[in-house]
Amino acid sequence: MKYRNLRTIFGDGARADYLQSVLEKAQKEAPKAVGKNKGTHVLAGMQRNPRDDEAITIINLDDPVRVDQDGSSRLMVMFMGSNFSGEEKNSIRPEQVSLRVDIPLHFAYDRELLKEYSIYHIRFKISSDDKRFTEDSVKPLQHGYIGITKRDIMTRLKEHGYKAETNTGSLLHSVWHQLVGQGIAMHPVIQISGSADSLGKIYELEEEAVAKYTLAPMGLNAIPGGMAGIRMMHRLRLLTSTRVGVKERDAAIERLQRGGFEHGSPCAHYRKGHYRKLPSERLTWVSPCWVNLKEMSVEEANVQDT
Repeated sequence: MKYRNLRTIFGDGARADYLQSVLEKAQKEAPKAVGKNKGTHVLAGMQRNPRDDEAITIINLDDPVRVDQDGSSRLMVMFMGSNFSGEEKNSIRPEQVSLRVDIPLHFAYDRELLKEYSIYHIRFKISSDDKRFTEDSVKPLQHGYIGITKRDIMTRLKEHGYKAETNTGSLLHSVWHQLVGQGIAMHPVIQISGSADSLGKIYELEEEAVAKYTLAPMGLNAIPGGMAGIRMMHRLRLLTSTRVGVKERDAAIERLQRGGFEHGSPCAHYRKGHYRKLPSERLTWVSPCWVNLKEMSVEEANVQDT
């Protein structure tokens, strides 16, 4: 089956059919550009029906290929908000986008098939006109959050969106909820970063990526990724074993965010990350951290249990 990865992500329906047509057009018009690993963006746009999540209006861009761009080559699927009229299809403005899904072109064209587990990256695109943020305070949103899943990315994104709406879950969701509550002009961007056949391998990829890009206070991952985070939560008595799957691991991270658990240090507590409004109306980032937790550090948590 052609474009198998697209249909794994978006389902076997109108969305995947449309994205396939965009990729085929890009391949025909700019074969050298779409063959590059860096610098090429292929743009696609859809507008969802607010009364029917599965219904879409397709936005046909005259020229979907952008070359000499920053970062990796990828298909950028933009879901437009209600403020998009469709009259200026080739000059889409960031504030008109409600969600963007990025798929590296080597996955979009099935040069590499997605394996059982995927690693993904969620970050937030903030309007440059919002002066409440400084160059430093916006960085955790730009670095974002890295996670792993066994399900398709769109299903996982819906779960994240629900937890953000209800203000349940982890640091990612509480910050997302705060952004929406304060009326900050932004949209989430989710990108597939890689995949693996085994849980052990995807944990390795996640541990390395979180440490490099998104571990708080740098980003929105409250704990280290992969086995480093699992060992840390095991020592905090959030997990009874270090042999756990993604579902059990993520549930423990949510318990960390809620607090109120026994972790062997009665004077300690976990301070949740959040944005604090200053008298100047600007927002400053208060990073999550442990307070008075003297018996264990992240470095200690990274030591394999014996």
